[in-house]
Parts: sequence; C-alpha cells; structure tokens
Amino acid sequence: MSPSGIHLNKAVVVVIVGLFVGVIAVYRFLHAPKSKTMADTGNTVSITLGDKTLPIYTQSSKPAGVPKFDILFLHGSSFTSQNWVVINTLKLASDAGYNAVAVDLPGYGKSSKVKVDDKVKFMEALIAGLKLSKPVIVSPSMSGSFSLPFLFSDPESATTRAQGFVAVAPVQTTTYKDKYSKSQIPTLIVFGSRDTNLGAESKTNLQALPKKKILMIEGAGHACYLDNPAEFHKGLFDFLSTLSK
Repeated sequence: MSPSGIHLNKAVVVVIVGLFVGVIAVYRFLHAPKSKTMADTGNTVSITLGDKTLPIYTQSSKPAGVPKFDILFLHGSSFTSQNWVVINTLKLASDAGYNAVAVDLPGYGKSSKVKVDDKVKFMEALIAGLKLSKPVIVSPSMSGSFSLPFLFSDPESATTRAQGFVAVAPVQTTTYKDKYSKSQIPTLIVFGSRDTNLGAESKTNLQALPKKKILMIEGAGHACYLDNPAEFHKGLFDFLSTLSK
C-alpha cells in the first residue's frame, strides 16, 4: 500500500473515531440524570381548620445558612405556586438569604378544593403549619382576599403577624381603605403601568399606609411580575433589604 493510501486510511480512521466519540457524548448528555429543579421541592402540608384538614401544596427554597426571615408567596386566580418557580423567584430569594415558601391556595393547583370561609383563621393555620415566623407576605391579585383580612381586620396588630407586605395589585383593597392609616406594616405597592383596573385601584387605596413604597413596572399588565420579572425582583429585593429581622 502506498504512503498516500496509508495517510488516507488514517484520516478516515480519525473521522470515524471522532464520530463515534461524538455519538457517545450526545448519548450520555441525553440520558444523564437531570438536575433537580425547584419543581421537585414540592411538599404537601396538612392544615387543620376547625373540623377540616386541608392538604396544601407548597414549594420552597431555603438558604444555606440561617435565614434572614421568611417570605410567603401567594398567587392570583389564574396561577399557582409554580409561577414563582418558573420566574426563579424562590431560588433568587434563598440565594439572597431568605426562606422562601410558595403555596397553592385552597381551590387552586394541587391543594385542597375545600372552600375556605374564614380567611383569617386559614392564614393563621397556614403560617403555623408551615412553621413560619412573621413572614413577609407577597400577595398578587386574588390572594388579596386572604392577605388583606389577615393583615387589616385588626390593622394596629398587623406587624405582629407579618414582617412586611408586598401588595401586587390585590383584590379587596377598597374593603379596608379606612384601616390602612392605622397600620405600621412596611408595604411595597406593586402594579403594572398598563393595569388600569386592580393595579390603579390598589395603588390609590394602599397609599394611605404610612410605611409604603411604590413600584410601578412600566409597560406591564396585571401580572406585572410575569411581564417583567427582572424589574419585579429588583424592586422586591430592594424592599426586603430595608426590613430588619
């Protein structure tokens, strides 16, 4: 065989070996164990409410060390705890040193379908069942029907129940508008500039809170945290950094 023929065969061998190695690499990548995502951290907690036991689905992320404080993420009527996973809020919160817990409220997602009439008692039982200590409550849209009565039925004692309040265009703000001036709870009022309904209404009503900051997310609609997660997260963590444990 001529030297040129030997050279050609070596080139072919190199190509074949390269293809073989590439196929193995692709196979290993496709069949490698997938890294655990936040969705895998789901857990169901049983909440006792009177004579009822409600399974409540939660997703959480804990910091490496002792948490600065707890954050409880609620959700709107078209959403669940999974939305906070998708936009990476829970992971970002734990990376910043907070214990972050998101729940599917009763009637939504993977939680109990039992209707809750007494929202205050439910919130008390939920926070106790999750072993949270005066959490910051992040409350978008529909979840205002849980968070607002819990915090403002007795506004002067709101700070004994929560470290802070992040109101993301929640419902029912008109119901408690004569209560806000009596509460000292630190509050971040969040709304999208295009939300001319609940966003505008909640901003107008909640401005009576003495200790409030306002975050308008330009160009965002009602679910402003989904429309612009980066701006929402920046405003959220700026606000959290002003709170003391």
